[in-house]
Amino acid sequence: MSGRAKPIGRRYFLKLLAGVPIYAALGSAKIAHTQTHRYGKLVDTTICIGCKRCMSACKRWNNLKVERDELVTDRETDLTANNWVVVNLLIDSKNRTARTYIHWACQHCIEPACAGVCPVKAITKLPEGPVVINEKKCIGCRYCFQACPFKVPRFDFKKRVTRKCHMCYNRVPLLNYMKPACVAACPVGALYFDYKHEVIKEAKRRLYQRGGVYYIMGLEEAGGTDMLTILPTQPLDLSLVVAPKKVVNHDLDKIRITASGIMGASALSGAMYAYASQTREKDKEQP
Repeated sequence: MSGRAKPIGRRYFLKLLAGVPIYAALGSAKIAHTQTHRYGKLVDTTICIGCKRCMSACKRWNNLKVERDELVTDRETDLTANNWVVVNLLIDSKNRTARTYIHWACQHCIEPACAGVCPVKAITKLPEGPVVINEKKCIGCRYCFQACPFKVPRFDFKKRVTRKCHMCYNRVPLLNYMKPACVAACPVGALYFDYKHEVIKEAKRRLYQRGGVYYIMGLEEAGGTDMLTILPTQPLDLSLVVAPKKVVNHDLDKIRITASGIMGASALSGAMYAYASQTREKDKEQP
């Protein structure tokens, strides 16, 4: 038996070469993303069939109103206080014939800006990964929406609170492991849930098997998120919200957002005072 190594074919070599940038990015981001007992979620848009079972499961588990027309058509839907997960068919702006189903929800930032600007500390990043809003503490100021680099939190005008996906933290206790409702409902494995380091491994495995060039959203956006999404192209090409590839400065954002709120309130108070003063003057002039 010969001890000579089997030569590497040209096709296999090109496949490995195409994946180098992705593997390098995954490796450099591993420190920021890996933490013991923290969960993560992977969205693989390349195999999503747009069945929207994830949307339906999310609504059932969280007691949200089910709107049938949203679940049986490809019409574009947006995140709302009643839609914590949406699936939309998006067109690649650089290749109009390419269409991709996108599962969109809270990205669960590793260092969430929304939690940093909340004036009543109603938003918490749990050690297990989910970013959760305590609706009993929420005052409806909507600073979180302004600070969120993905523009996810939505205001419920009936309950006067802000709501969003919480990664089913009430289904995934450490002592009773369960998948989030959306992940459990996916029939094709486009959604994957596990400890964060295992999610990164799974992303690597899928990219290695396929070769080619893909984009992993969540490795760098907003300093990294606990929801990674495999895209066939850049987020901007699919008209997705493009978040900065750095941690949003909580303190600066809090100052900016709070200042804008104070200025708005001051302007309103000034207008009301001026109106009241004019009314008093008119009352004095009347006999």
